[in-house]
Amino acid sequence: MRKASEQLEKMGVSHGKILNRVLYFFFLIGLDLAAYTLAFIVAVKLRSFLGQHIPGLPKLSGNEMRFDDLYFMPALFVGVFFYEKLYQRRVPFIDEIRDIGKSVVMLTMFLFALVSIGKMSDIVSRLTILLMAPITLLFVSLFRYWGKIILYRIGIGKQNLLIVGMSDAGRKFRDELGREKTLGYSYRGFIPVEKPGARKQKKSQEQETLTPTGSLQNIAEIIRANRIECILIAAPELGRDKIHSLLEKMHQYVQHVLLIPEMRSGALLNSELYHLFVNQLFLLKMRNSLREISARATKMIFDYLLILLSLPFSLPVVLAIALLIKLTSKGPVLYTQKRVGQHGRTILMYKFRSMYQDAEARLKDVLGQSAAARTEWKKYHKLKNDPRVTKLGTFLRKTSLDELPQLLNVLRGNMSLVGPRPVPLDEFDARYKGKSDYYCLVRPGLTGLWQISGRSDISFPQRIDMDTWYVFNWSLYIDFVILYKTAAVVLKGRGAY
Repeated sequence: MRKASEQLEKMGVSHGKILNRVLYFFFLIGLDLAAYTLAFIVAVKLRSFLGQHIPGLPKLSGNEMRFDDLYFMPALFVGVFFYEKLYQRRVPFIDEIRDIGKSVVMLTMFLFALVSIGKMSDIVSRLTILLMAPITLLFVSLFRYWGKIILYRIGIGKQNLLIVGMSDAGRKFRDELGREKTLGYSYRGFIPVEKPGARKQKKSQEQETLTPTGSLQNIAEIIRANRIECILIAAPELGRDKIHSLLEKMHQYVQHVLLIPEMRSGALLNSELYHLFVNQLFLLKMRNSLREISARATKMIFDYLLILLSLPFSLPVVLAIALLIKLTSKGPVLYTQKRVGQHGRTILMYKFRSMYQDAEARLKDVLGQSAAARTEWKKYHKLKNDPRVTKLGTFLRKTSLDELPQLLNVLRGNMSLVGPRPVPLDEFDARYKGKSDYYCLVRPGLTGLWQISGRSDISFPQRIDMDTWYVFNWSLYIDFVILYKTAAVVLKGRGAY
């Protein structure tokens, strides 16, 4: 017993930390049960309302969906969540929603099976269970999001994290912790690790913003002093042997070690990990989903369905903008331009006109008079203070409403709601070069990773990398995430001009 206690102490696991983890575990269960109970009540009320107002739909009897008779449902709910490790894993909130959705679907299937096998149709309404699924997903996600933020602020479930290394990825992770409070990590500093044989370099401005805590020689004291529970190794440039040595050393002191791998490209999100036990080798099987016919068909159906559902809201806006453009400036309502589409075909892309008719002459004058403007144009192919843009055009670009006519491109099948940025012909030949084949695998999108990552503030090399990453790692869930984040970015107007 004493040896076990000493080992826990060496790994930084005190009785207070154990109590904190237990409290966090039970608080999460409490949040989930509260959300599930509320979803149950709302679903029953909604089912009762539908039964009273929809002809032909049976009304709920007094014996159906009584909470006392369905005591097994909350237990099954928690059991499924526990099986899916929703009480153990720490993932970004957007990924947690996916895991919650998967668990809710699994739970719904279990309940349908129980009702059929147990002949419980007299006390369980199948339609109510079906209604519960989306309501439970919504309520559990909201309860968990705000609940975890509150728990983080009062210190329950919070884990102190130390970064080992000086890589750019480590700094990005540090910055991400400020936005992802639901992860529960609290950044406590870093330990620099230099590449063997490398000369000692002067600290950059970015590195100066990291809080220094010491060196690897006094790692044990640093962990105890800062009560570190998790270590992130962010030094992919060190090489395999050095990283392996670091992993072994860090596991002596903490239970959880995060590792940022050297490999950043490729279809990592669509990969499977295999372990060859005899030779202690790991294999990554990477799959490009967009090469599958079923995946491309699913993506197209998803596009059409969302557009049809949005028509009652988008059509009046389109008509109003068209009228305003006609009243405020001379010229056509729509602006068309040739862009590169799937398989390298040329497509005609539609946008609301946001520029004056003599736009090119205005641009030529500005570039001829300003060296700063020429530099900005060369890097981004855009200008923040663009003299070509009308007053209404500035608003349309800021809100991305100028891109609404591209819905017609999506309906015609030459664009998608989410995809790589539609590239003009001249830019494609000059800038994409070796990565043009990846771009041509899919249809360009109305929005994409470039849209949610800074929009016009993103340089061309970054946009190309993002387009390539999207093609390799596509999934329908990623499209959902990009559309969700696009709405937030557009509302803030960040990076648009």
